[in-house]
Amino acid sequence: MMTPRSQSEAANHGVAEPVWKKGSHLPELDGLRGFAILIVTLYRFGKEFPVETTAGKLIGLLLSQGDRGVELFFVLSGFLITGILIDAKNRPHYFRNFIARRSLRIFPLYFCSLLLIVVGAELLPELHEMFATPLGNQFYLWTYLVNVKMSIENEWCFGYLDHFWSLAVEEHFYFVWPLVVLCIRSTYLLRVAVGLAILSALSRIAFVLITHHGIAADVFTIFRIDALLVGSVIASLARSQRGLEPLRKWLPITLAGCATIIVSGLVLKKGLFTIPLSVWPTIWGCILVWLLTANRSDALARLFNSAALRSLGKYSYAMYVFQNPLIPMMSAVLSVAALTSSVGNPVVGHLLYIALMSSVTYMAAIVSWNLLERHFLKLKKYFPSHPAV
Repeated sequence: MMTPRSQSEAANHGVAEPVWKKGSHLPELDGLRGFAILIVTLYRFGKEFPVETTAGKLIGLLLSQGDRGVELFFVLSGFLITGILIDAKNRPHYFRNFIARRSLRIFPLYFCSLLLIVVGAELLPELHEMFATPLGNQFYLWTYLVNVKMSIENEWCFGYLDHFWSLAVEEHFYFVWPLVVLCIRSTYLLRVAVGLAILSALSRIAFVLITHHGIAADVFTIFRIDALLVGSVIASLARSQRGLEPLRKWLPITLAGCATIIVSGLVLKKGLFTIPLSVWPTIWGCILVWLLTANRSDALARLFNSAALRSLGKYSYAMYVFQNPLIPMMSAVLSVAALTSSVGNPVVGHLLYIALMSSVTYMAAIVSWNLLERHFLKLKKYFPSHPAV
């Protein structure tokens, strides 16, 4: 692995350093994750953006697409997790190390957040009122079955914790996929991932045709793992003999086709039988391949290697967990109505709200990292995913 000094020397001598290196930490992927949480956060706090003016309509349309950052999280998770599993497949303690490392990353923040809400609701009536809906469905929160409950009830039934459905989908993937990778020969894993991704998308479309688009199409694990499997396909291809380079020439035409479908859906204001739910992961997959096949000096790599995006990526998990609950908890001191009244313009007032709430979320995530998350992550050294050098 090149040290920062050797990287600098390589750059000075005009040596192109590729982004993709098997088994190496890629800071550009931290930046890509940071971009995902950025657009999701802007979407979360800009849901009710005023669209009475032309500027408002344009900004509102852009913000509304930020929800698709969830698919980018899925693609990245599929890529990283599948890569870890493939590389660790023939090493001791395959399951133990993977499960321990995932648990140390995910469980402390998730369960501590739930515990704080439950305890806080018992002590503060105001907090109990804010989270009355999810508190009435606690079993599904503690067991990562939020999306299953939503699918059965056919409604968003967890209030300010509705966004936990995506955490449930990822957790289900982490539970099953390691067994699949272990049991399937590496030469066949790519075909299995492609086949399952297609099956997931087709089953979702069939479900929509039968039920006229129930909530399950948006949140149920079987219908949403196609995005995770897109990442798995890329991880498998990256470790194949030919690598990802042959895909690069197909990226422009694929992105153009995907953009046509997305724009058509927006113009027609149609869901297109949930086809965009598979198109967006394809778009993110293309960007991921483009990034992995780039050199560190390329504009795309430099963008995602920026300090700002990498910092957002570092705190992205806590930001995602906190952003929705912070809306009611901050409402007494920070609201769109109050800011609009102060500045006298609804568009400016809402933009201020988005900026301030995003800042509060970021700061809360930093506190969470330093007080909780990083201390558990130190324990990962006892469960190495790679052999000691």
